[in-house]
Amino acid sequence: MSFLSSCFYALFPFCKVRQRSNVSQKNSALLEQENLFKQILDTSNVAIFIVSSDGHILHANQRMAEMFQYSLEALLEGKKYLELVYPSERNESSQKLQALLSNQMPFLDSERIYMRKDGSFFWGHFTGTIFHNSHGEKIGAVATIADIDDRKYAQKSEQHHNHILQMLMHQEPLSSILHVIIEELHLLHLRRLSGTVILLDETHQNFYLGATASSLEKESIALLQRIKSDPFLFKMLTTLSLQTHSLNALMTDSAWSESLKTLHLNPMYYYWISPIYSAYNAPLGFFLLSSFEQPLLSDKELKLIESDGALIVLAIEKNRNDAKLQLAANVFTHSKEGIIITDPNGTIIEANDAFCHSCGYSMEEILGKNPRILKSGRQPLPFYKTMWENIFTKGKWKGEIWNRHKNGSIYAEMVTISAIKDSQGEVQHFVALFTDISSIKAHEKKLEHLAQHDALTALPNRFLLKDRLLQAIAEAKRYQTYLAIVYIDLDGFKTVNDTYGHAMGDELLIIVSQYITALIRQNETVARLGGDEFLVLLSDLHTPKECEAIVQRFLDALSTPIIINEISLQISASIGISFYPDDTEEIEVLIKRADQAMYHAKQLGKNRYVFFEDSF
Repeated sequence: MSFLSSCFYALFPFCKVRQRSNVSQKNSALLEQENLFKQILDTSNVAIFIVSSDGHILHANQRMAEMFQYSLEALLEGKKYLELVYPSERNESSQKLQALLSNQMPFLDSERIYMRKDGSFFWGHFTGTIFHNSHGEKIGAVATIADIDDRKYAQKSEQHHNHILQMLMHQEPLSSILHVIIEELHLLHLRRLSGTVILLDETHQNFYLGATASSLEKESIALLQRIKSDPFLFKMLTTLSLQTHSLNALMTDSAWSESLKTLHLNPMYYYWISPIYSAYNAPLGFFLLSSFEQPLLSDKELKLIESDGALIVLAIEKNRNDAKLQLAANVFTHSKEGIIITDPNGTIIEANDAFCHSCGYSMEEILGKNPRILKSGRQPLPFYKTMWENIFTKGKWKGEIWNRHKNGSIYAEMVTISAIKDSQGEVQHFVALFTDISSIKAHEKKLEHLAQHDALTALPNRFLLKDRLLQAIAEAKRYQTYLAIVYIDLDGFKTVNDTYGHAMGDELLIIVSQYITALIRQNETVARLGGDEFLVLLSDLHTPKECEAIVQRFLDALSTPIIINEISLQISASIGISFYPDDTEEIEVLIKRADQAMYHAKQLGKNRYVFFEDSF
């Protein structure tokens, strides 16, 4: 009998009562032991239960009752396990549970969305195995459920924010970004939380609809119409304190009730308003949120809304800055942008203070000079040739230029150069408008890094890996060499996480990434795919066998005990390898086949490497 089975016999003494009466009277020591085990399991931080072959919950610990908000009696009085699973996941969960109960699989390990008695949901980690009584008869399955809702919510929130950051980096329209924020907010909460973004236009005189969930469209339009006809409501919404407010509570406030009573909000729903302010505390708009089931927003939901608000501010300000850059070409006087005027030969005859400040030269130093004194050397001669061709043929040119400051530092500017001609079409002057975009460049670089690198290890992520893989394949094709795709999965990492916590696991992943990086050449790539999985590109191989030495060094390095905070951690690695061009020439297939080979390595006993074979 397994230890866990023994625990359940101790936890549920009535399992034995059905087989032998008066056990507790015959053996008081056994009863005392059973009570001890019951206390231990009832204080566990995971739900522990037995599910019968027909899916009913036979026994459960106190933590399970607390987790699902049922009394222990209610769970044990005919409640089926699948009733606790979120409706959209019940079909798949039923199939896997039946596979376990019918001995098609020895063990079940999965992540599921569960539903509490009050209708709220959470992510849980289910583990289960077949359970037998003392006579070896199968009763059903013994299982545990750990609440992993915070971790899953944080993971999905991070994916959501990374998506928005990538959209910003790729200069997606503001409307597209707002719609994605609302849509993903809806999906992240399994359609139980809906949102609308209402924005204030640049005149600060009118609100307009930025994006809305379909379920909130009616209320959003009604609110906009009410704001338009009610100056008091407009003022209240543009001076709200920077926090999320319950609209239901505001409607009971005498200052708000008169303005809000005509909205005819659904009395079965809960509503919130969360204002959006710029970095300079200027009102930009607000979120309108609604939920059918939850009267309060959790701390993590409030944090997500706050983060989405910050991203909206970034998107709005970037959108407005881009518009201002387009208008800057027509602004020649009283501008915060640097402006110079030259004669037809390019000699500077006028400059404003903003220009002198940006380049570091005084007015006396800059007048009479040619703008080429700012030349940084980053752009080649053909760049300037094309620039002047555009100026002479089209009358203007606009683009990015890297200039050199008087102190030697290099900075980026958006430059617009226009040719001023007389009535005969002869060039009299050139006017150049300089806008310092160093901060935008720095921000774009940061966004690019966030979008292309793993936040924990700083290694390339899947997005950048594909680009590197394309380059490596092109190089292998050009020089007729082989490329090895090495898929690494850590053995024993879950045990470290479970034993010492996620902080220790994160530190271990950082050290592992450093170990692998130190073993490869500078022109090769190691990327983190997620969790404890890494992928290495080994290039310039004349034969596939050439990679075996370095792969063996990976195994040796990762099987050596790693000391963190004076704790010795023992892990190893299972490695799968595919080759270009032998296995395939398609990127996704190369990665998939390396992954298949890695799983084969695990099946063979772990701590080894396996080359992909078609038989897999």
